[in-house]
Amino acid sequence: MTTTFTEQDVKDSSDSQPDHSDLGKSSFLKNLRLIAIIGVIVALFAIVIANSSTRQSPADQVWNEATTIGNLDAKNYYVMYTDLICPYCDVFSRVVMDNWDEFTAYLDEHDILFEVRLTDYLYEASNIEYSRAAAEGAYCAMRENKFWDYYHGAIKTLWEDYHSKGIGDSKTSPSIKNLPSDYWLNIGHAAGLGDDFDNCVNNHESVAEIEANTRRAAQVANGMPTFKFNQFTTYGFDPSWDWDYVKMYLDAGLEKSQN
Repeated sequence: MTTTFTEQDVKDSSDSQPDHSDLGKSSFLKNLRLIAIIGVIVALFAIVIANSSTRQSPADQVWNEATTIGNLDAKNYYVMYTDLICPYCDVFSRVVMDNWDEFTAYLDEHDILFEVRLTDYLYEASNIEYSRAAAEGAYCAMRENKFWDYYHGAIKTLWEDYHSKGIGDSKTSPSIKNLPSDYWLNIGHAAGLGDDFDNCVNNHESVAEIEANTRRAAQVANGMPTFKFNQFTTYGFDPSWDWDYVKMYLDAGLEKSQN
């Protein structure tokens, strides 16, 4: 019995082994395909993670926290572009004011951050001076975290002095004329604002910010008011509409949630 391998033994041994070359190639190709599939899955997962991490929260998109209502980390984000001299804008806001408890409860229940983006759109588009003056008052009130007091006060005062009398309440009605020079200052004073507010208004300290924000709004807004409630966008609000129509807009935003 031999105890060594001769050259012939090696040759004879090799000749007697089965051929696995095809099986090896098949396994290699299967492994290659598996690696490719895993690579694609990992890449897609990375894209999803990247998109999630770069998606802006409402808090990142807000122009000024003073003009918001609700949780800054809310799931839903609603924006209203408006101008205080726009009568149709004021109708929406006045209906909301008249149903304030129901409105704020709706925001809480559905986790909505609501933001008003105030502009002087009508000044820029139609040279209506009162649009700029009203916005200056609102922006100066913003600096002292009194935006909502001023905003609601302005809407209420305009209604009592003009809109309820058919003046400035539509495109075809007689326009507002001869406003007292201290009209907007007095609205601020009624909201509890004082000397700092007066100086801000009289020195036109907020004009640059108003102009910049109106330009930003013009890139999105298709007239006043424009609403962007999550992915639902619309504009206009009829003077005859009531809370049911406001709620219809709010509900439409939930149906097109951004999350």
